Amino acid sequence: MSSHDDTLTKLHTRLVDSVDGYEQARSQLDGDHGHFVDRVLEERRAMHRSVHSKLSEAGISVDDDGSTAAALHRQVFKLRDAIASGDANVLAECARGDGYLVEAYDDAIEATEGEPNWNFLVEQRARAAAARQEAETLSS
Repeated sequence: MSSHDDTLTKLHTRLVDSVDGYEQARSQLDGDHGHFVDRVLEERRAMHRSVHSKLSEAGISVDDDGSTAAALHRQVFKLRDAIASGDANVLAECARGDGYLVEAYDDAIEATEGEPNWNFLVEQRARAAAARQEAETLSS
C-alpha cells in the first residue's frame, strides 16, 4: 500500500473512531448538549460514508473496526466517567478526539492535492474543525 493509500486509510479509521467516540459521548451526557452530539454524530456518519465510498471506488480495502488506540481511549473514558462525570468532561474529550481527526484530514488533504475526486475533504475538515471549536466552547 502506498503512503497515499495509508494516509487515506488512516483518515477512514479516524472517522470510524470519531463516530464511535460521539456515540459513547451521547450515552454519557447528563445535560443540554445532546443536540450538539446528535448533529455531529450524523455529520460524522455521512463523512465516513463519503470517504469509505471513495476508498472503495479507488480499490482501497478498509474495515470499520476503528483503531486500537481509540478502543483503549474509550476504555479509559469509561473509567474516567465512572469516577467523575459531567457534560464538560465529555465535551472536552470530544474536542480532543476531533483534534486527531483534523490532523488526519490535514494529512489526507496534502496527500490528495491535485486530485479532484478528493476535493470534498477540505469541506469535511472545516466541519470537523468547527465541531472541535464548538465542543471546546461548550466544555468551558
